[in-house]
Amino acid sequence: MGMPRMEGSFMVLARDVRNQTFVTPEELTNHKWAKAYQESERERRRRSAENGTSRQPSGGASPRLSPNEWQFAFDQVISDTDGRAQFTKFLQSEYSEENILFWWAVEELKVVSASESRSEFERTVLEMFETFIASESPLAINIDHDTRTDIIDRVENRDPSTFPDNIYERAQAHVYRLMEKDCFSRFVHTPAYKEVAKKMGLPQTFRFNSEKISPAC
Repeated sequence: MGMPRMEGSFMVLARDVRNQTFVTPEELTNHKWAKAYQESERERRRRSAENGTSRQPSGGASPRLSPNEWQFAFDQVISDTDGRAQFTKFLQSEYSEENILFWWAVEELKVVSASESRSEFERTVLEMFETFIASESPLAINIDHDTRTDIIDRVENRDPSTFPDNIYERAQAHVYRLMEKDCFSRFVHTPAYKEVAKKMGLPQTFRFNSEKISPAC
């Protein structure tokens, strides 16, 4: 079964993102998927606060770092509006902004699957496929062959009514690891990260195996 070409918000964004003259990191954060993620993140933090498990510092106190300081810092940066904008700007400079955009898109899809109509979910899945997965995707993400093949099979060869809610979560996990292990290791050496880290009380060096080191490029 052939899949129709889409011309929705993701396709429009894809064209805009590649035109560096007209799109800024601040504008990227205003797209509907970014806003949806922010809403879901606020709800997550609210639930965490109610359960006494919030990771956010209060009263200006330094945050208590998790055993995995590196992942903690990365999570904090991409969960913070300014931190995420600075990281997006850095990825744009490396022409790899598709990673954070896809990650945001999957976060939005989770919100859609939980609160919107099935038709809206199916439409969003197709838009994301055209933008990030298909062979001529304008913002194609770099994921393993098996994951890409599985997604292509589900989208191109099956009825949209069979799309699972977690259709992109495996690819999202892959992109998350790529950004955390690769992109973030370069970002932490930039003045932008130093400024964000100072503002958020995050470490500028990281402890691994009882040895304090600066992350390597």
